[in-house]
Amino acid sequence: MTDTNQPPQDHKGKIIVGLIIALVVALVVVFWLVRDADQQTVVAPPVQPQPVVTEPEVMTPVEPEVEPELIPEPSDTVELEPEPETPPAPPLPALADSTAPVVAELSEAGIDVAPLKSPQLIRDAVVFIDNLRNGAVIRDKAVIEGPTAQFKVLEQNGKLYIDPRSYDRYNTLVDWFVSLDGVVLTNMMETYEPLIQEALDEIGYPDQYPQQVLLDAIDTLLATPSVGTVIELNDDSVMYRYADPTLEALPDAQKQMLRMGPDNIRRVKLKLENLRAALLAKD
Repeated sequence: MTDTNQPPQDHKGKIIVGLIIALVVALVVVFWLVRDADQQTVVAPPVQPQPVVTEPEVMTPVEPEVEPELIPEPSDTVELEPEPETPPAPPLPALADSTAPVVAELSEAGIDVAPLKSPQLIRDAVVFIDNLRNGAVIRDKAVIEGPTAQFKVLEQNGKLYIDPRSYDRYNTLVDWFVSLDGVVLTNMMETYEPLIQEALDEIGYPDQYPQQVLLDAIDTLLATPSVGTVIELNDDSVMYRYADPTLEALPDAQKQMLRMGPDNIRRVKLKLENLRAALLAKD
């Protein structure tokens, strides 16, 4: 509420101009009084009367008063340009019908969608990532094709080791992964978050925030230890196991990472760190 005892803001300019004019008038008056005192008539002594000589009065031209420039009062009403209306976002498809539009949108954004194979992309991705954050790998819910070349081992001096040539099986997949545009992925995740949340509800996590689920999975993979190229194995006739008990005790997701080899692990971790930073930036 405006205080009626104070002058409105738009009248302050007029008040200041008025004070300046009053000060100028006061100076002019004082100036003429001083000149009048200096110009009093001089009278000669009576003993020797002399004619009174009066000096002619010098007239000082008076500057014409200048009307103060009136400052237009600002209008109380300011007309703003109307903001352009943002077109409403198109409605999301049903979760069961979301794979085709998601893949199409990824392709339009320049993402190579050839490795994607899931008919229920969001559902399978949510199940896979939920298991991944707990260290498990559910292969039938993987949304991309894995390597097709056979895993190879080397035998030296009665011991088995991972054949370094086996690491090359993952090169094409890692190349594809590190080429993904993190900004596109995080924006897509934001767009389809309601469907991701619906998929989490289906597997019993109605209170889980999708971004946190993905961050937990990323942190699980980033915790994979760094090892050298030579990794010793044990063959128990069913599957190969890591001879180092510390490595064998790792979660399946991290043991799977070790099979990619140190160079691919480094590249994947760097990309995961970039994706993690992009997700946190959207928070």
